[in-house]
Amino acid sequence: IQLVPLALASLIGLYGCASDSRPDPRETVKGLFTAIRASDSLYLSQHIDLSQAAGTLDEDFSIDSDVSDPAAELLAALIGEGKLRERWLDNQIVLGRANTSGDTAWVEVSFIDRLTRVQYYNKMRLDYRENHWVINSFKTL
Repeated sequence: IQLVPLALASLIGLYGCASDSRPDPRETVKGLFTAIRASDSLYLSQHIDLSQAAGTLDEDFSIDSDVSDPAAELLAALIGEGKLRERWLDNQIVLGRANTSGDTAWVEVSFIDRLTRVQYYNKMRLDYRENHWVINSFKTL
C-alpha cells in the first residue's frame, strides 16, 4: 500500500520534468560569450536586458562609449574594441552549474587569468521571458 503513494509521487516528478521544455540557461550564457567573440550585437541585445544589466556593473568599471544611454554604453563595451569584451576575453572562461528557481536562474562563470591562473568566480542572473532566457545581472570580474 505504501508503494502506491511512492509510485504516484515518482510519476508526478517525471511529469514535472518532462513538461518543462525550457532550454538550459547555461546555453544562453555560452551564447553570450560566443556573441561577444563575434561582436554579434543582435544576439547580445536579444539575450541581455542591457538596461537592467548596466545598473549592476561594478563601480570601478567605466564604460568606454560617448553615448549617455547606459544600455547602449554596455552594448558598446561588449563588442568591437569594448573594454568589457577585452577584459573578459583575456581570460579563460569556464561555465559551472546552473540553478533554476521558477523563472529565475543563476549560472556560475569563472574567469581564469591566463598568466597568473587566478580565478574570478561570478554568477550571472537570468530571467525566463518570452520563451528564452535573458541575462540581467553580472559582475565584470
